[in-house]
Amino acid sequence: MTTSFELNTPDVMAEDFDADLVLLNLRSGEYFNVTGAPRAFLDMVLDGICPASLSAQISQTNPEAGTEAAHYFENMQKHTLVRPVEGSAALDATSTQAAAVLAIGASFPFECFDDLSDLLAADPIHDVAPEAGWPVMPDAG
Repeated sequence: MTTSFELNTPDVMAEDFDADLVLLNLRSGEYFNVTGAPRAFLDMVLDGICPASLSAQISQTNPEAGTEAAHYFENMQKHTLVRPVEGSAALDATSTQAAAVLAIGASFPFECFDDLSDLLAADPIHDVAPEAGWPVMPDAG
């Protein structure tokens, strides 16, 4: 039995901006832009489609894209953006679903940003420089 996946809430927040989905990992402070084929892939996985099955179906038409899709999902797991749903069964992907992803694109860039991680991890009440106030954090040294 293949397990389905969900966003790793409450540690991960999602905000939908038209065609883009922005995921924020509150534990790491990293945020991720999910758009194009990765967005279609993730939407299907969150709707209960098995990510390995979807990658395999994509590979039947475009082997390189299927490999990229599999690596993309591995990165989602590595960054703890998704988690398995206990006791659930994922559905096998169809060639029609794979074609829908490929119609959007065959590239699966993993866009991770950490430029705000220090700021997001800071405690706005206690982690401030007394002279400057928020958002200036005190020197670590």
